[in-house]
Amino acid sequence: MRRVLDRRVVLLYVVLMLLAGCGYAKYDSYQLDGDALSFMDISDALLRHDWPEVVNAYWNPLYPAALAVGQSVARPSRWNELQVFYWVNCGIFAGCIGACLFFAQSLTRLRASVAGENANRPAFSPRAMQFVSLALLFFSFQRELSLGKVRSDALLLLWFLLAAGMFCQLQRTRHLAWFALLGFVLGLAYLTKSFAFLPTASLLGGTLVYGATRQNSAAQRRTVLGTLLAGAVFLAVAGPYVAAISRKQGRLTTGDSGPLNYAFDVDGTQRFHAFNYPGQGAGRATVDFKHHERLLLASPPVYSYAQHAWGTAPLWFDPAYWDDRVHPHFYLQGQVDRLGRSAVQLLRFLVGHPEGPLVVLVLLAAGCTYQRAWRETKVLLPMLLWGGLMFAIYMPVDLQDRYLTAAFLLVMLPAIALLRRPLEGGVSRATSAMALLLALLALADGARDLGERRRTLRVTGYPRGAYSKETYPAAEGLQTMGVRPGDRLACLGDQACYPDPYWARLTGAQLTVQVDTVNGDPAAEWQAYANKTEIQEVLRKQHIKVLVARFGQAPRQPEGWVQLGSSDLYGLPIAGPAGSLQGAL
Repeated sequence: MRRVLDRRVVLLYVVLMLLAGCGYAKYDSYQLDGDALSFMDISDALLRHDWPEVVNAYWNPLYPAALAVGQSVARPSRWNELQVFYWVNCGIFAGCIGACLFFAQSLTRLRASVAGENANRPAFSPRAMQFVSLALLFFSFQRELSLGKVRSDALLLLWFLLAAGMFCQLQRTRHLAWFALLGFVLGLAYLTKSFAFLPTASLLGGTLVYGATRQNSAAQRRTVLGTLLAGAVFLAVAGPYVAAISRKQGRLTTGDSGPLNYAFDVDGTQRFHAFNYPGQGAGRATVDFKHHERLLLASPPVYSYAQHAWGTAPLWFDPAYWDDRVHPHFYLQGQVDRLGRSAVQLLRFLVGHPEGPLVVLVLLAAGCTYQRAWRETKVLLPMLLWGGLMFAIYMPVDLQDRYLTAAFLLVMLPAIALLRRPLEGGVSRATSAMALLLALLALADGARDLGERRRTLRVTGYPRGAYSKETYPAAEGLQTMGVRPGDRLACLGDQACYPDPYWARLTGAQLTVQVDTVNGDPAAEWQAYANKTEIQEVLRKQHIKVLVARFGQAPRQPEGWVQLGSSDLYGLPIAGPAGSLQGAL
């Protein structure tokens, strides 16, 4: 009866988590950037069956495919598609809950299958482990994996949790079906994000070496056979996409995001159009660009991306095209600086996620121990090492909170599962109570946060959480100026071009031209230009409908510019109705 009650309590908690997820899908705030815009554009390409546009060496297609499913079911307009994408993220959140429960259950079953005479001595029971796991997962979704982020990290977490649970299962049973499923899930992880290729190769390679170097027993032969099967399934799932992007790039590659990010973050290569800064933009990387943007005007620099006009913002949509043949090099000083920044970021992440480490520290202080647990440690060690490897892969290049959740859970949950309670005392009941308390605190924190978000929306009068008082009024202002789907737009200055050009997508237009600024004040810089007529004529020849800039709280808007709704964005009319992309082509 007590076991049935425990299951019911876990089920009730899962239901409450799902309700909280629905609340976040409704009330989470607007958090878009250029990454999100690229995923949305690839989603549209999938729906059009435009496969050349889908194949992208920087962004992988599985998360856009999930967005495409949401669009196919809900059939939203551009003006309410973001809310649909929030609900897609809510579905991924539900999948992560199931994957987390599966991983926690697999950990405890593997732990029990190898324990000796102290099998009844783990600090956390299987049910308590489930509560702790769900609590830590929920905290992450309230922080770095919030549903308002239209990004692939939560979906990657889902596959990694499933893979970790399957690896625990195959350690316990060595059934070939678990190996095959492991290869399939790891293939899906790669299709979600190319980063998954290295952890996959390390996990399968390490397992193969382990099996090949053990004594020639039936179990070890099964391990080798199963690992080869997992690798074959992984290649069957991931191989076609590797072949597609390799063909597109003209060389063998599993994805260019890793090398490019190393060049950007370590070598100091200019992230956008580095080749426009001879002698300084390339940093320590070797640059031999295959595709050049077109320089339309030297002063101020005006660049066109129309020759690869894919996506709403071509420069964001396909960095691997524009930065093809950027070859990073090891740079000691840059690497030291990056490791220092990553160490600080990791420390901040751990300080911002104290719940798991505090649970371990409190139980150690209460008399729990890791002693006499070698048999359990030996089988759970691969997951600890796998999570640690993910930290190690990110550390030298770029460490962000959203990257670390999978690594954190893969290290923390086995570390908690390995704790043993002392011989005497009431620690067993205390740990169960601690697990339940932690889970309830996570839920209470989520309820408090949702209440605050709901009250904020009512006070501000926003129609929904998936709304920005800058982006949507700006898009409405552009439509008032006559911008229609297929039109071409230009942007003035980095603040209009890069952080969040979602307003362009809402209108169905494309950002194909950029006018560079130098001092960071587009209003003052535009006022100082002596060749405004020449700039506008250059833009007119490119069939640009409106030039958009972010002037902020400028005391006086430049002549001819129109404020776009109530936003800080302004538009300068350039071309008439003939400036559409269709007309140009």
